[in-house]
Amino acid sequence: MKLYFVRHGETNSNLQKSVVSFNDQLTELGRKQAQELAERIAHVSIDVMIASPHKRTKETAEIIARKINKDVQETTLLGEKKWPSEIEGKLLKDPEVEKVFDLLKERNNTDPNWHYSDEENFLDIKKRAKLFIKYVSELPAKNILAVSHEYLIKMVIATMMLDDQLSYEIFRNFFYFTLLNNTSLTLCEKEMDAWKLITLNDQQRLG
Repeated sequence: MKLYFVRHGETNSNLQKSVVSFNDQLTELGRKQAQELAERIAHVSIDVMIASPHKRTKETAEIIARKINKDVQETTLLGEKKWPSEIEGKLLKDPEVEKVFDLLKERNNTDPNWHYSDEENFLDIKKRAKLFIKYVSELPAKNILAVSHEYLIKMVIATMMLDDQLSYEIFRNFFYFTLLNNTSLTLCEKEMDAWKLITLNDQQRLG
């Protein structure tokens, strides 16, 4: 099984460097990026397309789907990590946002199940990643294209690699060590019930 991950195109929050929200939308550049990626993917065999239900991923997926003539199946398992509502849409450099992120880091290091308010914590998103891995593993398709978000894609990869051994601290290090640009392509392959990362953040070719 081949699982191609695509991160959505550039969004307003990427451009403004703000905390994402569910309704964040693609910029004109983001749409152009999706069109360019669609041209590349047109040369790859894709059996099934799945996508996060967020506007930015849906639009990215729809642009690709029109090019390769595929329907898009939505699943909340691919959705972006939910951040505290109090900081959604605010600039990352906002003192309130920085205070909340510092608190999240401090508390989750000692208690990965701790919540600030209504956000998904580390264990919530890790559980969702596990459910997605199970979901995609049970699909009959051999070539799957999944359009999602940076945090979720990295969590899935880290969970494939370490499973129950994945801790909050390890994931934070993995997240900041790896790069995942808008409309980059990441390829994972499953053979003999084992996943392997083949290509990460590919912006030139299909791996």
